[in-house]
Amino acid sequence: MTAALPKLQQAFARWGEALETPAFQKRQTSVTDLAHAVPLARERSFQRLIQALFREGLLDTAQLVPDGEGRRWLALPQSGKMLRFDALKPGAMRSWQSKGRVWLCTPGVEPREMCYPSELLAALSELFQPAPQALDLLRLAEELDDSLDNDVLCLAYHHSWNQALEQDIAREGAAGLLHWLRAGFGGVNPTALLEQWGTLGHPWHPNHKTKLGLSPQEVIALSPEFESRLPVQLAALHRRCAHLESLEDAEDFAAWWQEVFPEAARRFAQALQAQGLDPAGYLPLPVHPWQLQQHLPQAFAAEIASQDLVLTGVTAFTAAPTMSFRTVAHPDSRSAPMVKLPVSLRLTSVQRTVSPRSARMGPRVSHLLRSILKREPQLGQVLAVLPERYGVHYAPQPADDERSRHLAVLFRDNPLGTLAEGEMAIPVGSLFAPDGEGQPLLRQWVRLAEGADDTVAMRRFFRRYCARALQGLLAMYLVYGVGFEAHQQNSFAIMGRDGRMDRLLIRDFGDIRIHRATLQAHGLSLELHDPEMTLVDDAAFVRDKLLHCVFMCHLGELALLCARHWSVAERLLWDDMAERVAAEFDALKDRVEPQRWQSERQALLEDDWPAKSFVRMRLADSHADVVGRLPNPLRPGHHAG
Repeated sequence: MTAALPKLQQAFARWGEALETPAFQKRQTSVTDLAHAVPLARERSFQRLIQALFREGLLDTAQLVPDGEGRRWLALPQSGKMLRFDALKPGAMRSWQSKGRVWLCTPGVEPREMCYPSELLAALSELFQPAPQALDLLRLAEELDDSLDNDVLCLAYHHSWNQALEQDIAREGAAGLLHWLRAGFGGVNPTALLEQWGTLGHPWHPNHKTKLGLSPQEVIALSPEFESRLPVQLAALHRRCAHLESLEDAEDFAAWWQEVFPEAARRFAQALQAQGLDPAGYLPLPVHPWQLQQHLPQAFAAEIASQDLVLTGVTAFTAAPTMSFRTVAHPDSRSAPMVKLPVSLRLTSVQRTVSPRSARMGPRVSHLLRSILKREPQLGQVLAVLPERYGVHYAPQPADDERSRHLAVLFRDNPLGTLAEGEMAIPVGSLFAPDGEGQPLLRQWVRLAEGADDTVAMRRFFRRYCARALQGLLAMYLVYGVGFEAHQQNSFAIMGRDGRMDRLLIRDFGDIRIHRATLQAHGLSLELHDPEMTLVDDAAFVRDKLLHCVFMCHLGELALLCARHWSVAERLLWDDMAERVAAEFDALKDRVEPQRWQSERQALLEDDWPAKSFVRMRLADSHADVVGRLPNPLRPGHHAG
């Protein structure tokens, strides 16, 4: 405990700051809630770190020794100590479930419980080959501990929020959160509520809650999981140093802006006129409040002085940040666009800015995808996309993309605008979040869709979910070469009027990958901003995106959740998924070039899968993907837990 004492003292100080925030006081989140959140946050942090280290080959699973009592031991030869894991269970995709505590055992001394991931990382690092640099370990340790501290705040608040929701649900006689939302009691935008309530973090990333540079008050004020509301103010960017990208069939930007934000447009014009400036010469640029206060005044001082950039002080709207933190939505509107804003902070592992490539390619890719779906009306029954209608970014001469990414915006359509009456868009990430009874939200949906929530009902639901998701995503991939970044955060599962999974809705095309030859075989192409990105010649590069995001972080994690929560053999669910993948390949065989069909079928159903190496990337302080391989859980005969 002695080594962790300074960390714990810092944590208590953070708790004091958190308890004074309006959010914690509104939900009556208490010090007891924070204390109860610590073991679960520690468990989540250690699980992600241990899983990543084994998955990436920094640790060898053969070194784990079971003791017959459900525990596993790992020797640390250099220090002469051992680590004891009270409950550590392997699964498919080299996943690990950690439900107990972790102890450092020294001969002749009482075992000491590990409290922070930095302690666990320091103990394990002697086993890493090659040995990392000390400064790299310190940087990663700081990120891991920051993530844990923020997750404690998140889980404590989530618990008290659940208590308040349970009271509201009971008052209306609803059968759970989803039933309550479907009945209209959660406001006009239930999707916005689920975006915030269900924000739990990346399922693989050890730094899933890292927000370095923010105080506890700022974390709570800016992060979605605390029901935050942000005043999004307008900057004015002179047209001579701005690039505006529009969806090909979009209306004039000025007319659209006036229609969507009439009051903000009026006050924007007045603010510029008050300074003797012509509003017609400027584009309105929504700005994240942190960016407005902490970054723009210093980084763009010259542009502000020359009035190429004007900070108008006009609030465009009050926004709710979504799961992606920098993408915000109007919580009380079914039509206002989602707005993706740069935030020059390191969140998880990279700065969350909006690159000129994203601002330009978003509308271009959106047009391409809508063109494909127009050709393929049957696909529209199982797959939809949220178009990115306009992109704006600072465009100095000469071009400077590294600066421009800090002053940009993307306007994305509202998911509610795609829905028919009686439908609901459920952020996939929220299905993993616990409700007031400690059950994942997925269980409520299974009960709504199937009339029961037993194992048989779960498997019916899972098979239908996989069928709907894979029918659209595999057709787009095999026939047109499109590899969506359709992980949990970027995907909405549409609940139909009958309560069942109806189709998948995909957002965010910043990291979409498209195989050039497959797309061009249909007479389609894409104007590129960066010739090395988006449209690529290497089919494996596109496939890795699909496998990592769709098969592993989305459907794979859903399979693991179902297996663990319903206590069924993983193999049953992986077999269900493999059967659906094979069926989709058979259905598309006549539409895919034979060699491509065979090689892709082999890669998806037989060959090893890619595994993104988050810890190796952080130790190298690299933004470039580091990818290893892991056994394919869909392969016949593969042991999946």
